[in-house]
Amino acid sequence: MPLKLISFIALLILCSLCQAQLLNKKDRPPNFILIYTDDMGYADAGPFGNPLIATPAIDAMVEKGQTWTNFYSSAPVCTPSRGALLTGKLPVRTGLYGNQISVFFPGSKRGLPHSENTIAEVFQQENYATGMFGKWHLGDARTYYPTRHGFDEWLGIPYSNDMDWEVDGINIGNIFNPPQKIGEKWALVTPKIMEMVYQPNITDWQVPLVHSRRESHGVFKDRELERPAKQKVITQRYTNESINFIRRSVRENQPFFLYLAHSMPHVPLFRSTDFEGKSGAGIYGDVIEEIDWSVGSILKEIKDLEIDDTTYVVFTSDNGPWLLYRDHAGSAKPLRNGKATTFEGGMRVMTVFTGPDIRSGITKELGMQTDLFVTFAKLAGFETPKTATDSFDLSQTLKFNRSSGREFVPYYSGSELRAFRYKNHKIHFVTKGAFQEPPKRVVHDVPLLMDLTLDVGEKIDISKSNPAILAEVILQAERFKDSITVQPSIVDMQFGE
Repeated sequence: MPLKLISFIALLILCSLCQAQLLNKKDRPPNFILIYTDDMGYADAGPFGNPLIATPAIDAMVEKGQTWTNFYSSAPVCTPSRGALLTGKLPVRTGLYGNQISVFFPGSKRGLPHSENTIAEVFQQENYATGMFGKWHLGDARTYYPTRHGFDEWLGIPYSNDMDWEVDGINIGNIFNPPQKIGEKWALVTPKIMEMVYQPNITDWQVPLVHSRRESHGVFKDRELERPAKQKVITQRYTNESINFIRRSVRENQPFFLYLAHSMPHVPLFRSTDFEGKSGAGIYGDVIEEIDWSVGSILKEIKDLEIDDTTYVVFTSDNGPWLLYRDHAGSAKPLRNGKATTFEGGMRVMTVFTGPDIRSGITKELGMQTDLFVTFAKLAGFETPKTATDSFDLSQTLKFNRSSGREFVPYYSGSELRAFRYKNHKIHFVTKGAFQEPPKRVVHDVPLLMDLTLDVGEKIDISKSNPAILAEVILQAERFKDSITVQPSIVDMQFGE
């Protein structure tokens, strides 16, 4: 056979193999990585980032992907925002909120109800590998672990990293009993806890590091690996476990859903030796730079494994920064206030999407973390889950820059609807600062009205000069409230009736 003919046949075979590989790659189900930080500020990275904090990996996501500057968590504190994220339902619909106790504490007898459908369960039913690494905060009893809610594997802490302390005989086990003494006990322990936060020692916080795996036939293997968790290296631990999970999934040719829920930058702040003094913004900046290292490590891994063009990555935070802790907290500027408030700084969170066919740039469309449920399902090609009542499909915005379809954002604190955004205007029924901080609680007989396009810092009440707009937003808020059946609080009843 002539050499030219042999070369031609070889070239045809090579082209066919390449084409088959490309088609095979295109036909693979997409992977999903959700990176969730704790108490990170709107202005700690991305378009409004702090110049003293280097975040090259997050910045690369912003450059490559689509950044949402009008994206919201569903609550200004941990437990309700995380429950809403996973169920696609507002906390008032599931009971995952508290009016007396804001979040789950160690020793809780309650957790995320098993009757609720999570996005992890949807992925699991579609034969995805599902892994979670990081903070859970939806029930620390074993029966409520992430592996009981759709995750094949979990390594992380069951609640916030500032829990499991004891001060002068007062601890989480007795601070809520009797109820009439709660305020008095918190007043006694707060000065010492503040001291522990600013001069953190790992042994002050007896938070466990847990590993849980879903075995075959509904059997679960749960182990406590450390108590206290080694928080100086916990960001690295979560990252390395996430990378191992990605590698296993690719090796086994299985699409995956990864939920990486960092403990940081929630106080007390810890970072590894490599990041001590690395930033120009003190310990808080060091912690953010280590989280950025984690993001970069995940992005590098999916690129090295050649799955970056079939993998969606979302970076967001559970709520705004905990401003009480000053230089141990981030910034929400130009937004007003922070965590535990229904001002913009409490619930608006900088959010970035990257992945196949996502249009790069910045969008001002409205979105919420409840929307990730249906959006992920749509991007994966699943049927739209009917349980995710408060979830909008954002895929048309992500791929074609079309409207998100979301015109409103409700701002709840516990079961109280304190504020409501309709299109570009927001009304405040109630204003209040965070955890005994100013401003004091005020109920507004005539709601305050803000134009968030002109006044993102919520400084100017324009209700008197815009009665028609005020009436329209109030009408939309009342219609929304009428559509909601508020479930009893699970969080308030976590230690019993």
